[in-house]
Amino acid sequence: MPSILKEALEWLNRAEQAREVAGQLTDLGARKAVLELAESFHRLARAAATPAVFRRRELATKNRERSC
Repeated sequence: MPSILKEALEWLNRAEQAREVAGQLTDLGARKAVLELAESFHRLARAAATPAVFRRRELATKNRERSC
């Protein structure tokens, strides 16, 4: 599996873990902050999994290989 997909899955996993933690919190402010963190992790996962990111990484890898 390409590393970019692994990264996206890791971000999704972190989002899930954060939501689990938020569900255990009794302080509303802390719960809100952790849920916002979870949403940020989810956005990172979506961004990492976009086709444009795949293409940029592919081009960057090819350029590095050519310069060596």
